[in-house]
Amino acid sequence: NSIKLGLGDFIFYSVMVGKAAQYSFTTFIACLLVILAGLGGTLVLLSVYRQALPALPISIFLGVGFYLLTRYCIEPWVMEVLSMPYYV
Repeated sequence: NSIKLGLGDFIFYSVMVGKAAQYSFTTFIACLLVILAGLGGTLVLLSVYRQALPALPISIFLGVGFYLLTRYCIEPWVMEVLSMPYYV
């Protein structure tokens, strides 16, 4: 009657966050927050449908998507913005 997650799910989450942490702090935080949001979404779906659901797809797809978005779009843009002098 309770919600259960396997230990393997948390291993995949930690590998994704660990890989993101190797690149930059921004990528690490983005992946961490998105994986937690995906896990929360999975837990909500589990409580709504009251049947076994895979815990990985939502979090991993969001994590990979935001990892790529942050690493290849947001990080270069932030570095470009910070390289230009800003006068007040």
